[in-house]
Amino acid sequence: MGSSFIARMTWEIFKEAVDSDTVVVIPMGSTELEGPHLPLGVDTIVADGIAGLLNGEPGILIGPTLPIGYSKWFLPYPGTITLETETLIRVLTEYTKSLIAAGIRRFVFLNAHKGNNACIESTARNLVAEYGVRVGMLSLWKLAHDLCAVKDRSIEEGRFTHAGEIMTSAVMALAPETVIENRIQADRVKSPEQSAFKVKNSLGETEFMDSVQIVFQKIGEVTDSGTLGDPTAANAKKGEMIIGRVAAYARAFLQEFRKLPFK
Repeated sequence: MGSSFIARMTWEIFKEAVDSDTVVVIPMGSTELEGPHLPLGVDTIVADGIAGLLNGEPGILIGPTLPIGYSKWFLPYPGTITLETETLIRVLTEYTKSLIAAGIRRFVFLNAHKGNNACIESTARNLVAEYGVRVGMLSLWKLAHDLCAVKDRSIEEGRFTHAGEIMTSAVMALAPETVIENRIQADRVKSPEQSAFKVKNSLGETEFMDSVQIVFQKIGEVTDSGTLGDPTAANAKKGEMIIGRVAAYARAFLQEFRKLPFK
């Protein structure tokens, strides 16, 4: 088989490629504010980049990428495009049901946008209950944090941040022409003035008395630029390392996922 990408196959080649152990990977990104130095499609670029490194992996087929997710809180910033949660759940449900009708029983969402998580979970729970299929999710930025920020001293931030060192490095490796290098600068998450709440990110995660809970705010209260970290140490070499480690983990995860039995 020349390509693992479903959209590049004929229907007959697709039919021949499918058996009970076949896993369909569904890459998911977003189109949203990513700071003044990065394109709106960062998450989609990274999801596509990882998916490309899975091409040819035994037993793995790659579905069309979904470039728009749930990013409603970023709408005040021009260029953000979002679906409502109900719409995204419906899209994911109809996408996967189309493939279930064709004999697919294993799905893994290759997700590069945390805002999609709730919609993926809702869809997955319903699919498992109704069709008895196997569904998983690979959270790409969490993987980058776990495999690189925590374990590699070259990541100076020591953690994943929105439009920070890890994200910027990944885009420098995958789509360097989209990075505006003279706009790279550190910025920080804003917390409420004269408050003990310490806001961690744009999703509302807020530290208080040694526990992280949720305080929902308008995005303008959290960030002016969309950069919620320090991308100044980013470079393409780090990005290649990040993408390589995440892809290697994804390959191992998918092969283990293929072995899960049905009950």
